[in-house]
Amino acid sequence: MCSNAFPDMHNECLIGNDASKYFYVAQGMLTIDGIDDTEEMKLTDDSMDVLGFSKDEKKNLYKCTAAIMHFGNGQWKQRPREEQAEPDGTEDVEKVAHLLGVEAADLLKGLLKP
Repeated sequence: MCSNAFPDMHNECLIGNDASKYFYVAQGMLTIDGIDDTEEMKLTDDSMDVLGFSKDEKKNLYKCTAAIMHFGNGQWKQRPREEQAEPDGTEDVEKVAHLLGVEAADLLKGLLKP
């Protein structure tokens, strides 16, 4: 998704083209000799067309994937004098919430006060 196969997707999914900036993604090998990420992304997108995915279904799949990428960058800290966590900054949580179509406050409540 970070390749330049679909630059408009970067804006819609709130991602850049540097995969190393996403903790979950960066845990694996970011480049493999002989593999062209742009070509692979286009082939993946074409495969979803063959399988009958609608444009909206593909967009939502990409947005969910981007939400997971952003979730991995979230930082958490322990609340003073409590055993409960709280976000250490809200930028990534707000991106996740936007991509999933929920309010950031509701997402945090669901994660931290289930």
